[in-house]
Amino acid sequence: MGRTYIEGTISGRATTRFYSFLVDTGAAVMGLPLEEIEALGLEMIPNGRGTYRTATGLAELDSYLLEGDIRGRGFGAMVVPMPIPVVGYEMLQTMRLKINPVTEEVEDVPEDEVGPPFLILVL
Repeated sequence: MGRTYIEGTISGRATTRFYSFLVDTGAAVMGLPLEEIEALGLEMIPNGRGTYRTATGLAELDSYLLEGDIRGRGFGAMVVPMPIPVVGYEMLQTMRLKINPVTEEVEDVPEDEVGPPFLILVL
């Protein structure tokens, strides 16, 4: 599968900026370069330093709060420093979006489709 991107804006205390996010279904959280986090004026989460598994191993990273908009849908999320703007699978699930493996495009999850985080356990 190739690379899929989705556009959106992030708002901080200092400014609002447009980004083209790489959609990384192997990443759990959102990411932005530290320079962008600082330029936006994002607020660090108190006691928000955590250990994250990255492509290069474990990393201790600070986390920040942000507000944004993707496809006209506003959201609040946690973001950690990453080399490029990234949207992970948790954000896709929360916004009811998915990757079509054939077209490699981001699509809305149909209203009648049940899937994470909306799984129903039938016994």
